[in-house]
Amino acid sequence: MDKMIYTAFNTLNNIYDNRSVRAQNMANVNVPGYRRDIGTRPNGVAFMDNFNTLQSRALPIRDDLNYFEETPGTLSATASDLDVAVRGAGYFAVKGPGEPSLTRRGDLTIDADGFLVNGSKHQMLNQEGVPIEVPPYRSAKISDDGAVIIEPVGSEPGTQVVVDRLGIVGASELPLKKFPDGEVRAEDGSLPPIDPGKSVVIRHMELSNVNITEELVNTIEDQRQYEINIKLLTSAKEADEAGASLMRLPS
Repeated sequence: MDKMIYTAFNTLNNIYDNRSVRAQNMANVNVPGYRRDIGTRPNGVAFMDNFNTLQSRALPIRDDLNYFEETPGTLSATASDLDVAVRGAGYFAVKGPGEPSLTRRGDLTIDADGFLVNGSKHQMLNQEGVPIEVPPYRSAKISDDGAVIIEPVGSEPGTQVVVDRLGIVGASELPLKKFPDGEVRAEDGSLPPIDPGKSVVIRHMELSNVNITEELVNTIEDQRQYEINIKLLTSAKEADEAGASLMRLPS
């Protein structure tokens, strides 16, 4: 009986986690470069680890690193010379509030302090892992090889100067995960090495790879599984009560 109950509890626990993941995906469907969350992974069993009891009576515990889908999103053409998308597999190296991380988001601007940032206000890193700082300019653009090119203030019209180059990480052998701060890094928290040979698609922005229809269908399926497992718990309760009544001594 307890196997039936804990099986249902485990399923309900997974459905609860899935609900949070799907809500996160749907909330970020319009965020450029967003990578669709898949969820966390089991990382041991609570009761087995703490009480050395039966596996059938244990609920799985999970780590705080999310799997995510690396399938590229659709490219959308824009009119901005600073909008770029990574060509093929790879990620831009960026620096947000925490440790350096990776992103596919390429809707770039130059902030009031002169740093090249994306739509999340993360500073773009160069090939040495340093934030890219842009001096005063009349115009700015990014070339196919990731070079940040400006027409400096006070220069002759048409003068072009390469300020820096975007730091782009290529296909990495290190498994990538999303950390609790929502940023993508290698599983050990490190930043994979920069690939100087990577290129970008200029005047294009990569959209989220979230399929809203798929998320809605999966949400409906989760609701059906929830109802089935609630019925399973009710059936287990009724069976347990029936068994207990049979074992009572007649009055």
